Amino acid sequence: MANCNMSCARATLFLLTIFICFDHFSVSAFEFQVGGTKDWVVPPTNDSKIYNDWASGNRFQVGDTIRFKYKKDSVMEVTEEEFKKCNSTRPNFFSNTGNTVYLFDHAGSFYFISGASGHCQRGQRMIVKVMSLEESPSSDRRSSGSRAAVFSVFVQLVVSYVACLLF
Repeated sequence: MANCNMSCARATLFLLTIFICFDHFSVSAFEFQVGGTKDWVVPPTNDSKIYNDWASGNRFQVGDTIRFKYKKDSVMEVTEEEFKKCNSTRPNFFSNTGNTVYLFDHAGSFYFISGASGHCQRGQRMIVKVMSLEESPSSDRRSSGSRAAVFSVFVQLVVSYVACLLF
């Protein structure tokens, strides 16, 4: 019986170690508020690069989302050429809900402009560079969700161990 309990304890400890290691390497998606505390609006004349400055100060990864908050405006994801012209008759993505969430589903550059007439020309546009998971520097982007999942597995392992001891 003691030998069986020892084997059960070793197996449980081994599984627990594996799950803790998986948690260490887990990556979670983040949601970013475009412009930080500022909404998606026409920037002041002296700060027309506000959105590009904000975007370049963040590290975006595949799976992350950005939230645009605005009133009486819209947001479009467009090609680089359309971005340069501040015009798009066929955007890749369009929304005018006032609270738009955009998911980065692949690595690369994403180009956003306002769909309201004249807003893009006045600086309401932004380039976001999204890194693949392989490109991104190692950083702790874990969320409470992944920790909760590991905790749940830990509880299951403890229950299994106790059941092994009892039976």
